[in-house]
Amino acid sequence: MKRRILLGAALAVSLALTACSGGGGGGGNGGAGTGEAKAPAGSPRPGGTLVLQSPSEIVNGINPLETIDPTASSMISGTVYSKLVDVKTGPDAKTGYEIVPDLAESWEISEDGKTYTFHLRKDVRWQNIPPVNGRPFTSDDVVATFEALKKATQVHQWMIEPVTKIEAPDDHTVVLRLKRPYAPLLDYLAYHFMVILPREGVEGKFDLKTKAIGTGPFILESHKPEVEWVFKKNPDYFEKGKPYLDEIRRPIVQDIAAVTAALRSGRIDVGTTSDANVAKELESKGFTVTETPGAPVSIYLNAKRKPFDDLRVRQAFVRAVDWVGMGENIRGRYNLTSLLRPDTCSCALTKDEVLRLRPYDPEGAKRLLAEAGYPNGFSTKMMVQKVDDEDVREAQWMQDDLAKVGIKVELEIVDPATGIERRRNHDFDVTKALRGVHLPDQIWRDFEPDSLENYAEIKDDVLMDLLEQSRATLDEAKRHEIYRQMQERMETEIVQALYPIQKFDYTIANPRVQNLWPSPIYQGKRLADVWLSDS
Repeated sequence: MKRRILLGAALAVSLALTACSGGGGGGGNGGAGTGEAKAPAGSPRPGGTLVLQSPSEIVNGINPLETIDPTASSMISGTVYSKLVDVKTGPDAKTGYEIVPDLAESWEISEDGKTYTFHLRKDVRWQNIPPVNGRPFTSDDVVATFEALKKATQVHQWMIEPVTKIEAPDDHTVVLRLKRPYAPLLDYLAYHFMVILPREGVEGKFDLKTKAIGTGPFILESHKPEVEWVFKKNPDYFEKGKPYLDEIRRPIVQDIAAVTAALRSGRIDVGTTSDANVAKELESKGFTVTETPGAPVSIYLNAKRKPFDDLRVRQAFVRAVDWVGMGENIRGRYNLTSLLRPDTCSCALTKDEVLRLRPYDPEGAKRLLAEAGYPNGFSTKMMVQKVDDEDVREAQWMQDDLAKVGIKVELEIVDPATGIERRRNHDFDVTKALRGVHLPDQIWRDFEPDSLENYAEIKDDVLMDLLEQSRATLDEAKRHEIYRQMQERMETEIVQALYPIQKFDYTIANPRVQNLWPSPIYQGKRLADVWLSDS
């Protein structure tokens, strides 16, 4: 299949199909809404409506200080709201996570790593919506945002925990002072949660949960629950000439059959799936298909329940499964992984390194079980959070492999909301799901004792010492070596959580969609680059 760079896997986080008449059709102007002559590919043309499928609705509002919903981030981060810095996208973007300016045009980091000075753009205005009314963006807004975030109680507050002071020596300079060096800070400032808000929103002069006023390329125009979100062009966006689109519509379509039908009829321009067969079929019909690395499959073993309190049993469980066979037969395209994602960090262990630490070894698994006092195996339950059919088929593959060494597994299939609640309450023997994490430090944060996402209740002093070392190590090569040590420890000495397989996703687009570049995080400001050809 073609692997044209187009759209990151993170796009699979939002869009529906009812009331989408403004979108993408085949010929003529379609949703472009202009009477201009046909523009050659490669020459951006202003105008038109882009219709992007969204597989779910936002249920708890869009307040960036409160939401942990990736769908909410996909809707507003980089579209309505900007950040101090962003992740580079485009034809010359490198693989991984390259930080580039957004609201900050430049920055310096002190030699001791404890002072970050950001120089802000001077040509930025807030969107012209009451009560902000298009006033200039200043450093005071940044101070207000980060002071509010420091007081927030939700799960992404910890991303700036080492920041002790936020100062604004003038209208276009912001200084962050840290209590200790913190190497991941810039990465987190580019993350989709870290949008900059107007002081008026922070102070409650409008409801951040239902209303968004930003400095980004698009303005949130309307929302019809369970139907669609609509965004219009911001005429005052600071990147001159952008965005090219007049409008973005985000209809909510959950079923892949409905997505396929909507793509074929032209009611949506872009949809996503993890089903390679669907992608291949639509590619044969002339659609552009992009394959991109997606979320890792996560497995958690509850070491507070017998027999998983014995390391040898956990090691046996992991060695009994043919992860390579599972990846090849269930997903087709996959990465064999440890904990870190190879698409966002070169510090991820290679396939050969993973196989050395986690070999497929049924006979070894039987010996470990016998040593632990379970020569005839044991029975257990595995809770499986279902997002797609592959989730269940992977669990059935594991069930068959584990039965061969005497581990009898009963599967419990649950919906995502139930799965999340039960994982957070540690209500499982074994559980399987997808885990939408991107950055190395973010992944390790899951395993800190106070993390809400520490589903397996890992408490390992050596791992935490290595994590603190990594955060204080500003040299990237040395930090990556620490990450490799941490992965090895998780695979051999802890064995309570693993991300054995990274799946791939497929973005399917009408060929008239131009310059929809991939991003390792949700959206970014890349939608400002998109334009629609007339063919």
